[in-house]
Amino acid sequence: MSQAFSALWASIVRTFVPLVVGFFLQLAVTLNIPLDPEFENLLAGVLTLVFTTLYYVAVRLFETYISPKLGWLLGYAKSPDNYTADSPAKHKAE
Repeated sequence: MSQAFSALWASIVRTFVPLVVGFFLQLAVTLNIPLDPEFENLLAGVLTLVFTTLYYVAVRLFETYISPKLGWLLGYAKSPDNYTADSPAKHKAE
């Protein structure tokens, strides 16, 4: 697998996993709560956005300040600093 494809795959996984977590958190919160159908859709969208953002930010902070190994909570333990060929980490290694 090429380095470019590997980096692309890691970025896709690290984007998709928080979306899935945010969706299931919103589903758990709105489950069995009787709401107007129009409001329910709006609430589901807003809660998914909020939970996804909070989850991603929390994991990135843990990964940055506690341990890089916690990146697996985003589905892939590789730090985004190494995703691109022009990253500062790559230039330091050269």
